[in-house]
Amino acid sequence: MGLLARHRRWWIAIALALLSLPMLIQAIMPREMLSARENRRLAPLPAWPRTLAQWSALPKATEAFITDHFGLRETLVRANAVLRYTLVSPTDLRVLYGRNRALFFNGDGMLEQSLGLMQRHADIARFADFAAALQANYRAQGIGFLVAIAPNSTSVVRDTVPPWFKPKPPTEYDAMLPALAARGVPFADLRAALIAEAERHPLFRRGDTHWNRLGALLAYNALVAKLGKPDWRIDPQRVFRGFAKTKGGDLARMLGAPKLTERKLDTGRETGGFVTDSDRSGPRVLLVGDSFTEHAWRDYFGLHVGRLVWIHHEMCDFIPEVVTAQAPDIVILVPTERFMFCWNLKQMPEASATAR
Repeated sequence: MGLLARHRRWWIAIALALLSLPMLIQAIMPREMLSARENRRLAPLPAWPRTLAQWSALPKATEAFITDHFGLRETLVRANAVLRYTLVSPTDLRVLYGRNRALFFNGDGMLEQSLGLMQRHADIARFADFAAALQANYRAQGIGFLVAIAPNSTSVVRDTVPPWFKPKPPTEYDAMLPALAARGVPFADLRAALIAEAERHPLFRRGDTHWNRLGALLAYNALVAKLGKPDWRIDPQRVFRGFAKTKGGDLARMLGAPKLTERKLDTGRETGGFVTDSDRSGPRVLLVGDSFTEHAWRDYFGLHVGRLVWIHHEMCDFIPEVVTAQAPDIVILVPTERFMFCWNLKQMPEASATAR
């Protein structure tokens, strides 16, 4: 049976038609100078070369022009992205394309953590020792202490992650819980609270690593429950008003919010901090966190505390004197999951002995 057998001729004709379609569309469609999807200027048509240098640059300029202007380019690029980013596990992509147009950050070991591929037991022990040392230090000063970890979106979300994303517990988050418990460090499991609600509502922003206002509220409720402050809990049914396509994501409106005043705090570090005073009486709470908690819990705590202080954990290199100078009643260490392996035992020389 020859190569050009009758039943194969149709396939050859179809293949040639498909290959010719982009060229035909390129010939009849107006040339675009800007790509709105890629937010960049496309390569221009090379001018006729007049110098030796221009002749030398002509092949590369021509290739760039053809690459940027072949027919159906944006459609084909998008199809390639869907195939590469949703069906295949990436190795070098900083952002993953999930289902329903959701995006996920691929860095700082975040995916490996949520998949259960990382098991840094020594780092878990070091963080737990550091938390135990902080607890002993604050307890001696009559200050309450609690650890909470803001989970990665990929540790909670299941309906919008790429199809190939199949976690295999135990994860490092799972291992951290008994490590802290063994040292007597109180810990609020924010991940469990979010997973319990994740199938009903979106709890993380679609194009962002952070939780949305509803996710932050559910995490806050789990936190104050562990603090032994059930009266600080905010009923989501009372304040949640649904989702809207706005820059801020969803809407979670507070009722009867107090008057809050905020001022900057010099923490001795570049990120700084802030102090929020309420017009209500209540304890002083100090959060040692990051972008997950910098603003998300301000209004929630503002309903019940007299003062809320937030400083960045600085990978646990925050200055201890900044904490004690605020005379807090409660200190909460709350890093994000992918940054939870921070410790700085040199802050307190007796930390190792105290922790063990």
